[in-house]
Amino acid sequence: MKRTQGYTLVEILVVILIISIITSIAMLSIAKNKNKQIETFANELTQILSLAEEQAMLQPSILGLQLSESSFQFASLQPASEKETKEGWKPVQDNLLGHHKIPENIFMKIDVGAAVHKDKTNQPGIIISTNGDLTPFTIYIGQKGKKPRYAIRGEANGHVSSQLLS
Repeated sequence: MKRTQGYTLVEILVVILIISIITSIAMLSIAKNKNKQIETFANELTQILSLAEEQAMLQPSILGLQLSESSFQFASLQPASEKETKEGWKPVQDNLLGHHKIPENIFMKIDVGAAVHKDKTNQPGIIISTNGDLTPFTIYIGQKGKKPRYAIRGEANGHVSSQLLS
């Protein structure tokens, strides 16, 4: 008798089962990595805000957090000089407090107690004074298209903390 070459139905089903198990493990791993990325970003931002408070007290200078859709950065308030009659915000140019990109799959929404007016001076939403006090705020962080997973809260006395939202 001549035997034809090929795979049996059972062999094909076993291969499909193995592929589906590997795919579901990979999908769970990817979802966990996105949540870990959001958690890491929230903790990093909390630490950067605390560092900015310390920097404002040590320099001493007034710092502000400027936030856009895709990035955030700190700026320092420059006093009026002989050339300029108005004081203004100048972006900080170091690695820690300078320009930071927000990862593409993460969104940030800032909620400041008082209304923030965007004008020509590009006034920051959060202002940190030389004595460590800051504008009370809540920054919500999460995956784009989903509800926020973390909230970073700053109190007027300078205390900054992050928490996982339920």
